[in-house]
Amino acid sequence: MIIKSLALQNFRNFTLSNFTFTKTNLIFGNNGVGKTSIIEAIYLLASADSFRALRVEEMIRLEADLGRVQGLIDLEDSAAVNGDEELKLEVMLTRGNVQGRRTQYRLFSVNDIRRRKKDFLAFFKAVVFRPEDLRLVEGSPSRRRSFLDNALSMVSDEYRLALARYEQTLKRRNRLLQKVNEGQEDANVLNFWNLNLIKNGEIIQLQRANFIDFIREVVFPFELNIAYVPSLISEKRLNEHLNKEIFLGHSLIGPHKDDFQLKFSQEQKGINDLSILAYGSRGQQRLSVLWLKIAELQFLTDKIGYQPVLLLDDVLSELDVESKEMVLDLLSHYQTILTTADADILADLRSKIENLNLIIL
Repeated sequence: MIIKSLALQNFRNFTLSNFTFTKTNLIFGNNGVGKTSIIEAIYLLASADSFRALRVEEMIRLEADLGRVQGLIDLEDSAAVNGDEELKLEVMLTRGNVQGRRTQYRLFSVNDIRRRKKDFLAFFKAVVFRPEDLRLVEGSPSRRRSFLDNALSMVSDEYRLALARYEQTLKRRNRLLQKVNEGQEDANVLNFWNLNLIKNGEIIQLQRANFIDFIREVVFPFELNIAYVPSLISEKRLNEHLNKEIFLGHSLIGPHKDDFQLKFSQEQKGINDLSILAYGSRGQQRLSVLWLKIAELQFLTDKIGYQPVLLLDDVLSELDVESKEMVLDLLSHYQTILTTADADILADLRSKIENLNLIIL
């Protein structure tokens, strides 16, 4: 499955633009011209979400009321839908109001037929690798949880729903903890929300553990290991932390506190199970992030039965020679869309890749 073309209308700084893609594509241009916006738009078709916008309205051109992202997907060898070999996927972005009527902020359609978000997400997948991802090792646990959430939400409706319900329940429970602390509510009011938190939290942590197990088996030239560090949730543990949670006014345990650790796995060198963050060089940390992204690609391929599109947003300039060569090796296995503002990288790719589709902004 590949994306053949992309049409943008009032999306970010694009008024009306069209782009055509082949197997390996390079988007070249100065910073600020919209390279990342194209990557963002493609990822929107795959995930229904932006990797940088906090609100949907941020993706709509300032002068416009609506934005559109439309992609033409070639199904290739995957099972055709309704006998068609191509799909037209579209996300319409609104400010919550169209012609005086309230509407959803995102509206989805497939071949011009309106679809629910859940159904829309079944048709196209992509993995994005951005400079921000290189901080997965050294960044906060929330960054690592987002890595798990993004991959699992793409392939599991159960996970996506459990995560949404968990986050809603968590917000409600935190408000109630504050009210209990202030004497406005009795602690028994938490019982119902505790059950919901446990039910959805267990689903989240089981699927996260399975994904971690998958990553651990992915072969990589640099020997690595990964350890899941869950904040296990149960009725017993909630009761144990209840008094402190009431005092602080927020929940202390559960999937929202989960983390994972990347470690060396080179027993013959006597450095097995040491933290990459604490003991790894900058280059080793970036290799470990590359391992995670390759694992994400393989995980999605395993779950959906076809290869997702690989989106590389200006990461080559951030990688050392060894990591860069590993990334370039991926280009022969996946449809890839890269961006760069570096003329040296442009020249390097043009010399190494036949039939490179160059898009200049």
